[in-house]
Amino acid sequence: MKDKTYLRGLLEYNGWANGELFSKVRELPPEEVTKKRKTLLESIHVSLNHLLAVDRMWLAHMQGRAHGITELRARLYEDMDELWEARQEMDATLLDYLDGLDGDALEEIVDYELIGGNRGSLSRAMCLTHLAMHGSYHRGWIADMFGQAGSPPPIIDIPVYERAIRAGNLTPLP
Repeated sequence: MKDKTYLRGLLEYNGWANGELFSKVRELPPEEVTKKRKTLLESIHVSLNHLLAVDRMWLAHMQGRAHGITELRARLYEDMDELWEARQEMDATLLDYLDGLDGDALEEIVDYELIGGNRGSLSRAMCLTHLAMHGSYHRGWIADMFGQAGSPPPIIDIPVYERAIRAGNLTPLP
């Protein structure tokens, strides 16, 4: 895939959804954000850190460098303000990274090794697609934890984003 417009739309959607999620998380009592729950990633806070950690790992894979993250439940930031700042920086970094690629670089195959040791190869375009899909997947887990906390989750599906595009000058999804 050489279409940066589609990938930019996915990454912009991902960044928008992260912003909506963090906004809603800030409305929760802090103890609900850090409360250990019956889920693989333990809490909303750990899940938000996980999303950032995975984005950092895949960016490192695409750049051909080590990422230094050794666990899926890595707590990169304890402070929510610092985590939010790092999240915004990563969303911007991913867009900048995409903008610096040409069509051939998007189709280039990236070899990776996951934390558990599994290895594989994906095109750089699929790595970027994975980041957007991975974000949606785990935001769904977090939405479930909102329900456990007795609070409605953010509404961040594609039709809602489509309306936000008109208000925020974002790239429409084709």
